[in-house]
Amino acid sequence: MTLSAAAADLRSRFTPMPMNLHLGFCIFATAVFLIIYFRRKTASSLIWATICDATLILQFYNDSKTALAVGICEIVLFAILIWVSLGEYKERKRKKSAKENGPGSEGEDRDDLSDIDKIVKSEMQNISDGGSEDVIRNAFEDDKL
Repeated sequence: MTLSAAAADLRSRFTPMPMNLHLGFCIFATAVFLIIYFRRKTASSLIWATICDATLILQFYNDSKTALAVGICEIVLFAILIWVSLGEYKERKRKKSAKENGPGSEGEDRDDLSDIDKIVKSEMQNISDGGSEDVIRNAFEDDKL
């Protein structure tokens, strides 16, 4: 196919592909990014699908104002995508480090458990040091008789 015949298939000067090819690309890209979303549950995959599908507007509205609006929208979507992707990356990195450090290290320093042992021992002494009300020692007082 010659260049002039391919150019005749284009409906707008703002779209680099014929309508059928562009529509097929958008359907394929949407399907791929939705599969990625359902597997990973990341917002960035939904943003990617939106970015790919936003250009389809230019197939139906081929004026320069719509092209400018779609271009600005694409730039904003890419900025949002970068921001969301960095947040997802930091979250994955934090979860990975938390998994490597073991439980109880979710951004906190792992505490020494000796203070908890001291509290438990003191509470046990409070229960058992009741003088004549010694619960543990008096549990078998019938055996002493």
